[in-house]
Amino acid sequence: MDQLFKSLPDIIKAAAQSRLGILALLVVALAILAYVFFARASAKVRVGIFVLLFAGVAGFGVAVLRSTDAGAPPKVADLSSEARTLLGAAAADSGGLVIYEKFGAGVDLHSNGVSLLTDKADHRAVATWEAALQELVDRGLLAARGERGEIYEITKKGYEAAGSAPPPDRP
Repeated sequence: MDQLFKSLPDIIKAAAQSRLGILALLVVALAILAYVFFARASAKVRVGIFVLLFAGVAGFGVAVLRSTDAGAPPKVADLSSEARTLLGAAAADSGGLVIYEKFGAGVDLHSNGVSLLTDKADHRAVATWEAALQELVDRGLLAARGERGEIYEITKKGYEAAGSAPPPDRP
């Protein structure tokens, strides 16, 4: 029990990192309080309290999940460093494009006139940059264009996440 009390601040700190963590901490705290206050109550009272607590926690959970900024772009800090670099290059590119060329046994990934795969023979680097590209696509910051998976375009959400406004419409 002493170990629990010693690690309690770390547990609370870890739970506070996400909305679901806070919700889980709330559920545990309410369960402990309900047990302490109603352990000796009749079965009907315990069931009634359980239903009320469950409804309250469920309502709070729905409110927390609905209050998420789902429309807001992800924070750039939440992205891998390669994904941040790639997003920045796409935002700086006049056409907002990322080109992922596959040729023979090689690949190239470039945007804004810069090749991001400096060592094309290093498969670990290739896999890392492919993962960064997929991360941006999965989060809706880049959109695949074409049928071969070689051309990607930054989205409005991508520009917002990169912290720059979309370029003005071209005449």
